[in-house]
Amino acid sequence: MRVRAMVRATSEVAHLEQLGVEICHADLSDIPGMQRACAGVDLVVHCAAAVGSFGEWDHFHEVGVLGTGRLIDAAEQAGVRRLVHVSSIAVYGLREHAGALDEDTAFDARPQAWNHYVREKVMSEQRVWQAHEAKRIAVTCIRPSVVIGARDRNAVPRLADLLRLPIVALPGGPDLHFPVVTIDDCVDLIVRAVQSDRAIGRAYNVSGEQRIRVADVFGFVAKHAELAPPRLYLPTALLLPMVGALEAIWKLLRRPGEPVATRIAIVVSGYDYAIDCTRAQRELGWRAQGDYEAAIADALAEPSTVALRVVKPAA
Repeated sequence: MRVRAMVRATSEVAHLEQLGVEICHADLSDIPGMQRACAGVDLVVHCAAAVGSFGEWDHFHEVGVLGTGRLIDAAEQAGVRRLVHVSSIAVYGLREHAGALDEDTAFDARPQAWNHYVREKVMSEQRVWQAHEAKRIAVTCIRPSVVIGARDRNAVPRLADLLRLPIVALPGGPDLHFPVVTIDDCVDLIVRAVQSDRAIGRAYNVSGEQRIRVADVFGFVAKHAELAPPRLYLPTALLLPMVGALEAIWKLLRRPGEPVATRIAIVVSGYDYAIDCTRAQRELGWRAQGDYEAAIADALAEPSTVALRVVKPAA
């Protein structure tokens, strides 16, 4: 099997080149580049999006929604047979839920006004399913929870940054469950979906089999970042407007990047999440086996010190 990776010109690709992956430089605004990336390809795994918890809707819409539409067009024109779209459990809404979330849980039709990430993921997946229903391309959707592991530049490093603040107050309580999956388990499910025609027209949640408490996630981060674990918890409903004010001040001062604390971080860790992955287990023979602590340690390590892993094809 030959693999081609479409990456931005600024991306670090040494680990991909070690695996013999063909590199194509383009992004989701570059139509000719996407056409080159899709030429001669049988299947596309689409995992690009505006990933973050802060910013303007125009950016999320341009990259995640319109960019997905452009990629579908390029894939269809190139005669690509299948698309595996990496979505998110965020499509169900990052809010309090009454029970476990399975693939039949309704999308969040009215996310919080500030929650552009949820809106982006809902609208991009809707575009993908529209293309499938129109028989433009055969689709499978993968919906991971928060992915942790080697080369994580988003989730775990941000948790460590939060613990470096002089005063740390986490939302909710220590016994809430954090929705998390290791990168190895996530990639294993993607590979199984790629190799299975049964996965066509199906969506699959992917989350760790063992639920993990917020206190334990932050405890592992503190341990491997050599920081003090958090001990102060405040109600989620109280922290949301406080962090919203921080975001507003950050924008007013035109500071670069994102503030350390954002409202999306509050709603991810401030509610109790249970993710039902029974469908992936039953239909694709997938089971989550990743070690959360090892994944967090890998996320905090220098990339050069993390062993390069190759995911074996599913049996």
